[in-house]
Amino acid sequence: MLRSPRAVLVMATAGCAAMLLIAPALSAQVTPAVERVSARARALVDSGDGATARVLMDSLVGAVPAGTADFAEALYWRAVLAEGIGDAERDWKRLVIDVPLSPRTPDALVRLGELDMLRGHPAEARVYFTRLLRDFPAGPYRTRGLLWLTRSYFDERNLTGGCTALDSLRRVEIPDGELKLQSDELQRRCVGVPRTVAPVTPPAVAATPVAAAPVAPTSAAPTPAAGSGRYSVQLAAYDTRAEAAAAVQRFTKRDIEARIDGEQKPFRVRVGYYATRAEAVSALSRLKKLGLGGFVAERAP
Repeated sequence: MLRSPRAVLVMATAGCAAMLLIAPALSAQVTPAVERVSARARALVDSGDGATARVLMDSLVGAVPAGTADFAEALYWRAVLAEGIGDAERDWKRLVIDVPLSPRTPDALVRLGELDMLRGHPAEARVYFTRLLRDFPAGPYRTRGLLWLTRSYFDERNLTGGCTALDSLRRVEIPDGELKLQSDELQRRCVGVPRTVAPVTPPAVAATPVAAAPVAPTSAAPTPAAGSGRYSVQLAAYDTRAEAAAAVQRFTKRDIEARIDGEQKPFRVRVGYYATRAEAVSALSRLKKLGLGGFVAERAP
């Protein structure tokens, strides 16, 4: 029997409401109630019921005290599960402003920076990556932040700035995997490039980007196999087809075969056609290793 989103919301939050109401205003840890509701929302998206998941997360964000770990967790997952990139961006920005030292903040900073990189705004993206490295210097996101910082300079054809930033990675132990491959490729591009005397530190506000064409991508992303399956990986969604088409072009330059699904907003940018959800989840995992976000969705007819 199919239930309305409101009915599922009531069921999913049953037994949790009291815990949410008594959550301490300055809680330092995510409460089990919030973890359960967030997990329920993710399960709904995985099963194809994104609308109900988003109703659930809207209710959760409104129920938890602002400025707490619960608030950061609710904002984070509402952003990740959002259908449109604009909604996700608003929640990530709210997270990094209202709960700046949350464990979710580094990931939100990376995602915001990635969005500006995809839009062709490397100077604006650099503000997020710089804040990440400043506020979370020893965290697991340091390597990703340095790699993205380097690319932001390369996209402006500022090889000296990029290679100077990349030199910081020589002091970081990078495990074998996609990040190591990316680092090695960027290091090869820096052979013989002069460095500045001190490490490059971007300003607190975005500078005007250098007027130059973007450089070619440094490494190719694995392209999910095409087919006639019903599942895809959604990377973004936009209010206009022009924005979606520009995103597709940027993904194509990275050897990711993206497309636009839908004839009216939101225009969804998706990858692949997979026969099973498991295949799509596997493809999403590979794309996440390249620093891309997204979720599994049933493709538009």
